[in-house]
Amino acid sequence: MKRVLLFVFALLFSFNVKAQTSLTEAVDFQSIDDYGTNVHLFEILERGQNVVMYFFFSDAETSPYFDPNIAQAYHHFGDNQGDVYFVGVAPSDDSLSIANWRMEYEVDFPVINRISVGDDAHEICEDYGVIIFSTFVLIAPDKRILIDNIWPIMDAQELIAEIEDKMVVDNIAEVNDESLGLYPNPATSFVNIKSSASGSCDINIFDMTGRCVKSVYVEDVSDAIINIEDLDKGVYFIELAGKVEKLIIE
Repeated sequence: MKRVLLFVFALLFSFNVKAQTSLTEAVDFQSIDDYGTNVHLFEILERGQNVVMYFFFSDAETSPYFDPNIAQAYHHFGDNQGDVYFVGVAPSDDSLSIANWRMEYEVDFPVINRISVGDDAHEICEDYGVIIFSTFVLIAPDKRILIDNIWPIMDAQELIAEIEDKMVVDNIAEVNDESLGLYPNPATSFVNIKSSASGSCDINIFDMTGRCVKSVYVEDVSDAIINIEDLDKGVYFIELAGKVEKLIIE
């Protein structure tokens, strides 16, 4: 099967045909990559980041041409710490081949392979209707698919310009909801939480990779104080009762 797909891949490359998904709206998935990163698509989108999904084979004939450009774009947009979050989907790869691929191209974004825990790469490809590789998809925080057909990916600057032209840039800084407030923000040791919700609740703090780094149970979410001295400096997201707020720790 892999040889057939690679043949189709090479054939399309020869004729400059664009690979793409036919979807206009994202399909959710949740997977854990080989490094323990929990990749929940809709959770990433809901915190305000655009998502790049890169469907690829690590040993494809065009990998030396395409993949360095993907790596350069990943670094340009802040290594998943900014407005764009990169996720790889590699249906023919296993853990070892992905580890080698990440090392070769000096990237550390999560890659879902054929044996990943949760939704594996085959299932994600099926949900998105992707049967031709490489395929590049850009998804907005509101789940719209903004780009479905960047192919071939032959120039890093053109790729970056295309993403910047299409991406939604006002969400990650405006996750705020009037019913949820944090102060001080930026904070150093403690953060006060004001919420229109009431009663007891779990307050979860996520880092920029989507990993829950702290979970605190409080009796009254309308007025709670959370100790954050155990967290490193950086950008986080606090979630409670379905509401999300950006927190900066200095």
